[in-house]
Amino acid sequence: MSKSERQLIVGSRQLAVGGESRRVFYCLLLTAYCLLLFGCRQDMQDQPRYEAYESSTFFKDGLSSRTPVEGTVPRGYLRADKQLFTGQSNSAQTGANNQMQGAAAITTTTNANAQGNGANMQSTGANASNSGAAQSRQNTQAGASAAAAAGDANDAEDFPFPVTQEVLERGKERFQIFCSVCHGLTGEGDGMIVRRGFRKPPSYHEDRLRQARVGYFFRVMTEGFGAMPSYRAQVPVQDRWAIAAYIRALQLSFMNQTQSAPPAAATEAPAHGAANTEGGGHQ
Repeated sequence: MSKSERQLIVGSRQLAVGGESRRVFYCLLLTAYCLLLFGCRQDMQDQPRYEAYESSTFFKDGLSSRTPVEGTVPRGYLRADKQLFTGQSNSAQTGANNQMQGAAAITTTTNANAQGNGANMQSTGANASNSGAAQSRQNTQAGASAAAAAGDANDAEDFPFPVTQEVLERGKERFQIFCSVCHGLTGEGDGMIVRRGFRKPPSYHEDRLRQARVGYFFRVMTEGFGAMPSYRAQVPVQDRWAIAAYIRALQLSFMNQTQSAPPAAATEAPAHGAANTEGGGHQ
């Protein structure tokens, strides 16, 4: 076989291989085009769905938005821990209910005894009534003062989670951002906007707030009180408890500084006469 014949045979084979490769390529290209044509349909973009507040003919009431099924809770809205999310405890509520029931029983017994002895006390009934009313008003005022100093009877006395150094640091950070503008960095109610004329809040170091339970501070941050608005939307639940922990730390720090301060008599200057006597000066 001559050289030219061999070259012709090799060329024909390469041509056959090249033609087969082109056929495979065209087949793959046609397949991709078909997939693209039938896959990207407009139905994938315009899916059957309802917009917010859109009417619907599927339901009898004509509304597309449905109310949650009774007994179900949306994801992330379970409030199983009452103390964590409200600042109040069930045990305190039970104790308050028991006290109210006991007071009601005592009042009923007192009224029954008073009715039984009403005939013997006609002459002094008016004076006793006036004295009893005055005493009742005093007791009511004393009870109201005690309740204001201690906060709500349902307020939690302890924290729903351990208070660590990280919690206090987080509470300090959040306090300086949201609270210090009114309450000041030390909690004495001398924040910057108070210096500019805003209503001054009470100092955390007053006896009534020093004796208040930690749940009271959480509840005030959640619900607001007086001129203070609610911070429920701005401060999450965990951060509200962290701020309450930092407020308690400020109160304890202030108390320790007050107790460790030297007596006033020791820091006062000696009397004029004693100074002259010790120094030998004129009296």
